[in-house]
Amino acid sequence: MIKMFRVLVAALAGTAMYVLVSFSCGRDGIWANGQLREQKRILSARADEIQKINDSLSLEYTALEKDPDVIAGFARKMGYVRDGEKVVKINGLNPIDEYHFETGTPIKSSEPYSLPEWFCKFTGLLMFFVTYLYLLVKDLRTREGSVKKTKVKIKGIPVYDLPQV
Repeated sequence: MIKMFRVLVAALAGTAMYVLVSFSCGRDGIWANGQLREQKRILSARADEIQKINDSLSLEYTALEKDPDVIAGFARKMGYVRDGEKVVKINGLNPIDEYHFETGTPIKSSEPYSLPEWFCKFTGLLMFFVTYLYLLVKDLRTREGSVKKTKVKIKGIPVYDLPQV
């Protein structure tokens, strides 16, 4: 009965250790989940920036297709003039390129860092063996201390008073 108890307690301790390590640092654990949430936040913010640029460009595209004043404004920026207009060029000024959109470098998601599954299982097995050995040594020490050999002589026959198990 005591041997079965030691095995069960050691198995419980090993399983608890495995679950704790896997839940906190495993592939689907808290640590990896936090890293994935951070990647999601960064990618969502970047997607929102790109969506704003896309909306702005589609608005300009629609205006360039349908609004003659916008078409004339862009033509003037490119150096075209209407009949009868006079062009005045000033040397030394750099043209302002206000329609330059920088979307940046692509962001790729990466695999989150986590402990491998074999390591989680190894810690559970290690905890099992350590707990089992601890309980075994503790049990052996208590048995040695509790076995008291007291001799009682009854009609010349030595009798040992041993505790019943």
